[in-house]
Amino acid sequence: MEQIKLADDRTSSLPILAFGTTVIGVPLLITAVRCTLQYILVPFVLPLFSVSGTFSPIVNILASVFGLCVILYNLARLWRTNWRKRYILLSSFIIPVILVSIYFDYLYFLSI
Repeated sequence: MEQIKLADDRTSSLPILAFGTTVIGVPLLITAVRCTLQYILVPFVLPLFSVSGTFSPIVNILASVFGLCVILYNLARLWRTNWRKRYILLSSFIIPVILVSIYFDYLYFLSI
């Protein structure tokens, strides 16, 4: 497991890994590759080679599940850092999920 340097509470810089890259460096690269695969390769390149039949939905589902796993892994790593703004960042992910869930529950109960 990677060693994460503990940040001083008075600083507001991003958490730094022991080898000098930011915590979001590699996961951001993984996300870029996943998005390129899912939004460029599958819909535009695979049909040119007539390979997009049942292969495209499988690739999209696997890429989406992989992306969700990367997001959850990143949130867990961010929680373990000593970055003082982590609560704001994590709240910006959790609060919209809760609000959307409440909205759809409200719509569901109105239709009963």
